[in-house]
Amino acid sequence: MATPSGQLFVMCNVLIVCKIQQQYDEKNIRRRVYDALNVLMAMDIISKDKKEIQWKGLPRTSLSDIDKLKTEVIGLKGRIDKKSAYLQELQDQYAGLQNLVERNEQLYGSGDAPSGGVALPFILVQTRPHATVEVEISEDMQLVHFDFNSTPFELHDDSFVLKAMGFSGKEETDGTVALVANAVECSSASNVYGRRSPQPARPNGIRLRTSPPIPGILKGRVKHEH
Repeated sequence: MATPSGQLFVMCNVLIVCKIQQQYDEKNIRRRVYDALNVLMAMDIISKDKKEIQWKGLPRTSLSDIDKLKTEVIGLKGRIDKKSAYLQELQDQYAGLQNLVERNEQLYGSGDAPSGGVALPFILVQTRPHATVEVEISEDMQLVHFDFNSTPFELHDDSFVLKAMGFSGKEETDGTVALVANAVECSSASNVYGRRSPQPARPNGIRLRTSPPIPGILKGRVKHEH
Protein backbone atom coordinates (compact mmCIF):
# COMPACT_ATOMS: atom_id res chain seq x y z
CA MET A 1 0.00 0.00 0.00
CA ALA A 2 1.13 3.53 -0.76
CA THR A 3 2.06 5.64 2.20
CA PRO A 4 0.29 8.96 2.81
CA SER A 5 3.49 10.79 1.91
CA GLY A 6 3.70 8.87 -1.38
CA GLN A 7 0.09 9.65 -2.22
CA LEU A 8 0.69 13.32 -1.49
CA PHE A 9 3.72 13.37 -3.81
CA VAL A 10 1.74 11.81 -6.66
CA MET A 11 -1.11 14.29 -6.19
CA CYS A 12 1.34 17.21 -6.28
CA ASN A 13 2.84 15.95 -9.53
CA VAL A 14 -0.61 15.58 -11.08
CA LEU A 15 -1.56 19.11 -10.04
CA ILE A 16 1.67 20.52 -11.49
CA VAL A 17 1.16 18.70 -14.78
CA CYS A 18 -2.46 19.88 -15.00
CA LYS A 19 -1.42 23.45 -14.28
CA ILE A 20 1.30 23.38 -16.95
CA GLN A 21 -1.13 21.85 -19.46
CA GLN A 22 -3.69 24.51 -18.61
CA GLN A 23 -1.15 27.30 -19.16
CA TYR A 24 -0.14 25.77 -22.49
CA ASP A 25 -3.76 25.49 -23.61
CA GLU A 26 -4.43 29.11 -22.65
CA LYS A 27 -1.44 30.34 -24.65
CA ASN A 28 -2.44 28.22 -27.61
CA ILE A 29 -6.02 29.46 -27.49
CA ARG A 30 -4.87 33.08 -27.10
CA ARG A 31 -2.57 32.72 -30.08
CA ARG A 32 -5.36 31.28 -32.20
CA VAL A 33 -7.74 34.04 -31.13
CA TYR A 34 -5.18 36.68 -32.15
CA ASP A 35 -4.79 34.99 -35.53
CA ALA A 36 -8.54 34.97 -36.05
CA LEU A 37 -8.81 38.63 -35.03
CA ASN A 38 -6.06 39.59 -37.47
CA VAL A 39 -7.88 37.82 -40.27
CA LEU A 40 -11.16 39.57 -39.41
CA MET A 41 -9.40 42.94 -39.29
CA ALA A 42 -7.75 42.27 -42.63
CA MET A 43 -11.18 41.53 -44.11
CA ASP A 44 -12.49 44.78 -42.57
CA ILE A 45 -15.10 42.86 -40.60
CA ILE A 46 -13.97 44.19 -37.21
CA SER A 47 -11.87 47.09 -35.99
CA LYS A 48 -9.57 47.02 -32.99
CA ASP A 49 -8.57 50.03 -30.91
CA LYS A 50 -6.26 48.98 -28.09
CA LYS A 51 -8.40 46.47 -26.18
CA GLU A 52 -11.70 47.52 -27.71
CA ILE A 53 -13.02 45.46 -30.60
CA GLN A 54 -15.88 46.78 -32.72
CA TRP A 55 -17.95 44.75 -35.14
CA LYS A 56 -18.22 46.40 -38.56
CA GLY A 57 -20.17 43.73 -40.41
CA LEU A 58 -19.63 41.22 -43.18
CA PRO A 59 -18.44 42.54 -46.55
CA ARG A 60 -21.16 43.12 -49.10
CA THR A 61 -20.85 43.27 -52.86
CA SER A 62 -23.20 45.84 -54.32
CA LEU A 63 -24.14 46.32 -57.95
CA SER A 64 -21.99 49.43 -58.08
CA ASP A 65 -18.99 47.41 -56.89
CA ILE A 66 -19.63 44.83 -59.60
CA ASP A 67 -19.88 47.52 -62.27
CA LYS A 68 -16.67 49.07 -60.99
CA LEU A 69 -14.87 45.74 -61.18
CA LYS A 70 -16.19 45.16 -64.70
CA THR A 71 -14.91 48.58 -65.74
CA GLU A 72 -11.50 47.80 -64.28
CA VAL A 73 -11.40 44.47 -66.12
CA ILE A 74 -12.28 46.17 -69.41
CA GLY A 75 -9.58 48.78 -68.82
CA LEU A 76 -6.96 46.14 -68.03
CA LYS A 77 -7.90 44.13 -71.13
CA GLY A 78 -7.60 47.29 -73.21
CA ARG A 79 -4.12 47.95 -71.84
CA ILE A 80 -3.10 44.36 -72.57
CA ASP A 81 -4.41 44.64 -76.13
CA LYS A 82 -2.48 47.89 -76.67
CA LYS A 83 0.73 46.40 -75.33
CA SER A 84 0.24 43.29 -77.46
CA ALA A 85 -0.29 45.42 -80.56
CA TYR A 86 2.80 47.48 -79.71
CA LEU A 87 4.86 44.32 -79.22
CA GLN A 88 3.64 42.98 -82.56
CA GLU A 89 4.59 46.26 -84.21
CA LEU A 90 8.10 46.02 -82.75
CA GLN A 91 8.40 42.45 -84.02
CA ASP A 92 7.30 43.56 -87.49
CA GLN A 93 9.82 46.41 -87.45
CA TYR A 94 12.61 44.05 -86.43
CA ALA A 95 11.67 41.54 -89.14
CA GLY A 96 11.50 44.33 -91.72
CA LEU A 97 14.96 45.63 -90.82
CA GLN A 98 16.44 42.14 -90.88
CA ASN A 99 14.97 41.42 -94.30
CA LEU A 100 16.12 44.81 -95.57
CA VAL A 101 19.68 44.13 -94.40
CA GLU A 102 19.69 40.77 -96.17
CA ARG A 103 18.32 42.31 -99.37
CA ASN A 104 20.96 45.09 -99.33
CA GLU A 105 23.75 42.59 -98.74
CA GLN A 106 22.52 40.55 -101.70
CA LEU A 107 22.51 43.64 -103.92
CA TYR A 108 26.07 44.52 -102.95
CA GLY A 109 27.18 40.93 -103.21
CA SER A 110 25.88 40.67 -106.77
CA GLY A 111 28.03 43.63 -107.85
CA ASP A 112 24.99 45.45 -109.19
CA ALA A 113 24.42 47.78 -106.25
CA PRO A 114 22.86 51.20 -106.91
CA SER A 115 24.67 54.42 -106.16
CA GLY A 116 21.95 55.95 -104.02
CA GLY A 117 19.05 55.20 -101.75
CA VAL A 118 17.08 56.38 -98.75
CA ALA A 119 18.61 56.16 -95.30
CA LEU A 120 16.66 55.23 -92.19
CA PRO A 121 14.86 56.66 -90.34
CA PHE A 122 12.70 58.88 -92.53
CA ILE A 123 9.19 60.30 -92.87
CA LEU A 124 7.23 59.95 -96.10
CA VAL A 125 4.67 62.64 -96.93
CA GLN A 126 1.85 61.52 -99.22
CA THR A 127 -0.61 63.92 -100.84
CA ARG A 128 -2.33 64.47 -104.17
CA PRO A 129 -0.11 64.70 -107.30
CA HIS A 130 -1.08 68.28 -108.18
CA ALA A 131 -1.24 69.63 -104.63
CA THR A 132 0.54 72.86 -103.73
CA VAL A 133 2.66 72.31 -100.64
CA GLU A 134 4.67 74.99 -98.87
CA VAL A 135 7.64 73.72 -96.89
CA GLU A 136 9.66 75.68 -94.33
CA ILE A 137 12.73 74.20 -92.64
CA SER A 138 14.54 75.74 -89.70
CA GLU A 139 18.23 76.58 -89.97
CA ASP A 140 19.19 73.77 -87.58
CA MET A 141 17.12 71.31 -89.65
CA GLN A 142 15.20 70.31 -86.53
CA LEU A 143 11.81 71.77 -87.43
CA VAL A 144 9.89 71.30 -90.67
CA HIS A 145 6.62 73.11 -91.36
CA PHE A 146 4.26 71.87 -94.08
CA ASP A 147 1.32 73.84 -95.41
CA PHE A 148 -0.87 71.69 -97.63
CA ASN A 149 -3.45 74.44 -98.22
CA SER A 150 -6.36 72.27 -97.07
CA THR A 151 -5.25 69.39 -99.30
CA PRO A 152 -5.59 65.94 -97.68
CA PHE A 153 -2.28 64.32 -96.81
CA GLU A 154 -0.80 61.36 -94.96
CA LEU A 155 2.44 60.86 -93.07
CA HIS A 156 4.18 57.48 -93.05
CA ASP A 157 7.31 56.42 -91.19
CA ASP A 158 9.95 53.99 -92.40
CA SER A 159 8.27 51.08 -90.60
CA PHE A 160 5.10 51.62 -92.61
CA VAL A 161 7.10 51.81 -95.83
CA LEU A 162 9.00 48.60 -95.08
CA LYS A 163 5.70 46.89 -94.39
CA ALA A 164 4.27 48.26 -97.64
CA MET A 165 7.27 46.88 -99.54
CA GLY A 166 6.69 43.46 -98.00
CA PHE A 167 9.83 43.31 -95.86
CA SER A 168 7.92 42.63 -92.65
CA GLY A 169 5.77 39.95 -94.23
CA LYS A 170 2.63 42.11 -94.17
CA GLU A 171 1.98 44.15 -97.29
CA GLU A 172 -0.29 47.17 -97.39
CA THR A 173 -2.84 47.27 -100.19
CA ASP A 174 -3.54 50.99 -100.46
CA GLY A 175 -1.17 51.77 -103.32
CA THR A 176 1.73 52.74 -101.10
CA VAL A 177 4.12 50.34 -102.87
CA ALA A 178 4.03 52.42 -106.05
CA LEU A 179 4.48 55.58 -104.03
CA VAL A 180 7.53 54.14 -102.28
CA ALA A 181 9.07 53.05 -105.57
CA ASN A 182 8.64 56.51 -107.04
CA ALA A 183 10.02 58.16 -103.92
CA VAL A 184 13.09 55.93 -103.92
CA GLU A 185 13.63 56.48 -107.64
CA CYS A 186 13.45 60.25 -107.25
CA SER A 187 15.95 60.22 -104.42
CA SER A 188 18.37 57.77 -106.04
CA ALA A 189 20.35 60.61 -107.58
CA SER A 190 21.65 61.74 -104.18
CA ASN A 191 23.27 59.43 -101.68
CA VAL A 192 21.96 60.27 -98.23
CA TYR A 193 23.86 57.58 -96.38
CA GLY A 194 26.44 58.15 -93.70
CA ARG A 195 30.07 57.18 -93.92
CA ARG A 196 30.89 53.61 -94.75
CA SER A 197 33.00 51.72 -92.28
CA PRO A 198 35.69 49.52 -93.95
CA GLN A 199 35.79 45.83 -93.08
CA PRO A 200 38.90 44.39 -91.40
CA ALA A 201 41.42 42.65 -93.68
CA ARG A 202 41.60 38.89 -93.88
CA PRO A 203 44.77 37.06 -92.78
CA ASN A 204 45.83 36.54 -96.42
CA GLY A 205 45.70 40.27 -97.09
CA ILE A 206 42.46 40.23 -99.12
CA ARG A 207 40.01 42.82 -97.87
CA LEU A 208 36.37 41.98 -97.60
CA ARG A 209 33.84 43.72 -99.81
CA THR A 210 32.72 46.98 -98.30
CA SER A 211 29.39 46.34 -96.62
CA PRO A 212 26.38 48.40 -97.68
CA PRO A 213 25.51 51.40 -95.51
CA ILE A 214 22.59 49.68 -93.86
CA PRO A 215 19.88 49.99 -92.78
CA GLY A 216 18.59 51.79 -95.83
CA ILE A 217 16.28 51.25 -98.77
CA LEU A 218 18.12 50.60 -102.01
CA LYS A 219 16.52 50.62 -105.44
CA GLY A 220 17.76 47.88 -107.73
CA ARG A 221 18.91 48.78 -111.21
CA VAL A 222 16.44 48.19 -113.97
CA LYS A 223 17.81 46.32 -116.98
CA HIS A 224 16.34 47.69 -120.21
CA GLU A 225 15.81 45.40 -123.15
CA HIS A 226 17.39 46.50 -126.46
